[in-house]
This record gives sequence, C-alpha cells and structure tokens, in this order.
Amino acid sequence: MYKKNNSLVIFLLLFYSVSIVIPFLSLCTNIEAGTLTELLASEQFKSALANSLVVTSISTVISLIVAYVLAFTLNRTNIKYKNLLQILFTLPMLIPSISHGIGFINLFGTNGLICDLNIFGIKGIVMGSVMYSFSTAFLMFNDAYKYIDYGLYENAKVLGMNKWETFKKITLPAMSKSFLPALFAVFTLVFTDYGVPLTIGGNYVTLPVYLYKQVIGLLDFSKGTVIGVFLLIPAFISFVLDLIKKDHEMNDSVVKSYSIEQNKPRDLIFGILSYLVIILMCLILGSFIYISFMNKYPSDTSLSLAHFKYLLDNDILKYLTNSLIIAIFTSIFGVIIAYLAAFVSSRSENRLKKIVHILAIVSMSIPGIVLGLSYVLAFKKTFIYNTFIIIVLCNMVHFSSSPYMMAYNALNKVNKTYEDLGITYSITSIKILFKVLIPITKNTILEMFSYMFVNSMMTISAVAFLYTSSTMPIQLLINRYENSLMMEETAIISLVILVVNLLVKFIVYLLQNNKITRGQNDEVID
Repeated sequence: MYKKNNSLVIFLLLFYSVSIVIPFLSLCTNIEAGTLTELLASEQFKSALANSLVVTSISTVISLIVAYVLAFTLNRTNIKYKNLLQILFTLPMLIPSISHGIGFINLFGTNGLICDLNIFGIKGIVMGSVMYSFSTAFLMFNDAYKYIDYGLYENAKVLGMNKWETFKKITLPAMSKSFLPALFAVFTLVFTDYGVPLTIGGNYVTLPVYLYKQVIGLLDFSKGTVIGVFLLIPAFISFVLDLIKKDHEMNDSVVKSYSIEQNKPRDLIFGILSYLVIILMCLILGSFIYISFMNKYPSDTSLSLAHFKYLLDNDILKYLTNSLIIAIFTSIFGVIIAYLAAFVSSRSENRLKKIVHILAIVSMSIPGIVLGLSYVLAFKKTFIYNTFIIIVLCNMVHFSSSPYMMAYNALNKVNKTYEDLGITYSITSIKILFKVLIPITKNTILEMFSYMFVNSMMTISAVAFLYTSSTMPIQLLINRYENSLMMEETAIISLVILVVNLLVKFIVYLLQNNKITRGQNDEVID
C-alpha cells in the first residue's frame, strides 16, 4: 500500500497550492471593477495588443522555418561537425532576450558595427525575437526527427514514391506532432517577452512592455493584472493542447535509424543556410566582445579596460553572487520538487496523482512577467517578500514544467515491477527511489539542474517585480545600463552570463559522460 505515497502527495499539493494556486487567485481577485472596460476602451492598450499579435505572428513563422531548416540539416544531410553545430544552435538560449535586442542594436542600429538598418521598431523586434526563440523550436524538431522510423522510407521506395511524395506522406505527418507544440511554445515565448521590445522597440509598444510600464512606472496593479490575463490566453491554449498530447500521444516505440543518402547540392544549400545563422549569432556575441573593450563606442574606439574596472568598482561581483545564489538554490530545490512530483505521478497509485501532474505542468502556461506580478500581490505582506526566498520560489515555479517532464518521461521508462518487488520484500518506496530510480536517471537529473540553472541566470521578466537593491541579480543590470546608454557595460554583463552558463553546461556534460554515469543514461530496466 505504500505505493500511494500519501505524505509525499500531501506535501506536493501544499507546495503547489502556496506557489501556484494562491498567487493565481491573488492575481484574479486584484482586478477592480471597470478596469477591463477602461482598458478595452484605451487606444494604447488596443495598439499594444495589435502590435504584439503582429510581431509575434511574424516572428513565430520565421522562427519555425529557421528551426526546421536547422533540424533538417542535422538529421537529413551529411554536413560535418553535427555535434558542434547542435551546440551552436542552442547558444541563443544561454543569454537573456534583452541581450539579443542589444546585440542587434550593436550591429545594425545607429552607428552600428555593420550598418544602420533603422532597426528600431517592428523590424528590430522581429529580428531579436527570432534569434531569441528559434532554438526552442529547433530542439523540438530535432528530437522529433529521431523518432521517425527509417523502415517507412524503405517501404516508400518499394512502392515507387518520389522524394516529394515521401516527404509529404511520411516526414510531414511524423513531424506534425511536434509542430503544434513548437508553434505554441514559440508564440507564447515571443508574445510574453518584454526584453527584446523594451530595448529595440522604440515607440512600437507591445503588451508586455505596456504591462511593465503600468506596474513599474505607474504602480497600477489592477491594470497590470488585466493585461496579465490577456498574456495568459495563448499560454493557456498551449497548456490544454499539451495535456491532450501527453495523454494521447505517448509513444516509446523503437525506430530504425535513418540512412542519409549522398546529395552534395542538398548538403551545400542547407549547410550554407545553417552557417548563415551561426555567423549572425557569432556576430552578435562578437559585438559584445568588441564593444566591451572600447573606451567609448562609437566616438572613441581605442582599447580600454575602463568599463571592466567600472563594473568591479560598482559591485558587479555582488550582483553576480546574487544571481549564482538564486540559480543554485532554484536548481537544487526545483529539481527536488520536480523529481518528487514526477515520481508520484509516474510511479504512484495515489488517486490524487493526476492533480499533481496538472499542477506540475500548469506553470508552463504562466508567463514570467505575470507570475512575478502575481507573487507581488500574493506575498507582499509576508516574511519572504523582498528576500531571496520569493525570487527562488518564483523561479522554481516558472521553470519547473520542463524538468518535471524530463523526469516524468525518464521514470516512465523504468520497469514498473520494482515497487511490486518492494512490497513483496518489505522494501520501502524511499529505498527504491534512492537505490534504484535516482541512479538510473542520474543524467536526467543533471540535465534538469542545468536547465533550471541556465534559465535562472537569464530570466528578467519573472523577477522584474521582486528584487531589491540587496537581492538584485546581475541580468537586471542590463536593462539599467541600457537605459543609461552604457552599451559597453551591457555587453560585458551579457558575456559574463554566457560564460557562466557555458561553464555549467560543460560541467554537466562532463558529469554525464564520466565512468560512473556512462551507459546509465535513462536505461530501460527489464
């Protein structure tokens, strides 16, 4: 009977009630009568909503195309250095979205390093949003390609189908399962982001920027709440579709690896497209390095370390330490909560496990800026307000869904008879958890930690309303210095965040590939 894990389920339900349900209810109850009517009649709100829909739609379409081309390149061409390219394609995920906006300003803004494209406005927002979001769709498409059975292509050859018919009748249907989730993931990511439009949007105000100005600038929490509800709509649709997908599309079948045919023109075309994306990414990162060492760009391009000294004199190490504290504790406690929730929902017979599952993934439907606002409303009179605790708690909830699904999928692969054997031999579920399940899924746990750490180091929207001068993370300095036109300082901070995240990813990679963990990555135990 211990498989019901009643105590653990009660603990998880209490945690999610405090960290998700109560803040969400506080958000809903903070709406004042007439605010919705006032907003709907506001031309500024209508304009911001329309702007968001336009830039998000354009950015999503372009991001999906770019992501698909890159995924196709890695899985259906003979291009060299695929492992390296896969890492490079995910680099945009390691710096804040606001840094992408600044990077494009460095390259194509007024006095840009390359040229002046009059980038401020819709053009710049789309470019920055695509660069910020395509990696998310790429990971989904790249993963989907691995589950297309090559046997289907062999059958197509026997039936005399040409390449276009094969692509239309086999590849596209197989990829369609990842297309809709990728579409909503990118759409939600861009629709709720305020980093890129805040830096490069100019007078083209989007809905997240409008919310930010209402709350931070005017302290109008009622309007901010209503705007937050509008930001929830696409994410909520994505959440519902994800629930349906998880319930009805679980497929763990083994597939035959794809055999790539020789085709030099194809490899050349897709290789060029992929390297163009990489070159643009490298130009953005290169602009940070170049500008960091300028005395005063663009008026004085002589080499100087003055900006590094300025940041050191102005406590950059303190803000970096704050970020590391937040990221480390978010990752440790976030992994524990996500893994325990996955353990309950995948290995338990408790009747409430479905509720745990829904609460564990519901945070994917709450944009960071909305979650941060709800935490202000829910906890502003509590002891955790203005402390690291509230920031860590907010980040844990904000980034928990993906790590939860990592653990959920990994634990579902492990033979379910272990608990039955435990009952027979009077072995507790806790012993099975620590002696069997955790060692088997060690690499997944490391990946969960990496995911939460990297995102905690980058997020701006989730903590924009929660920090104080003593708890301010380093990434929020980017907005401060950008507003003061101190582009050299923003470049240095962006590079610091990138280096820290790359270091953590490298350490995780080493841990996942050492002698202890080699061969134990999410094995299916029979």
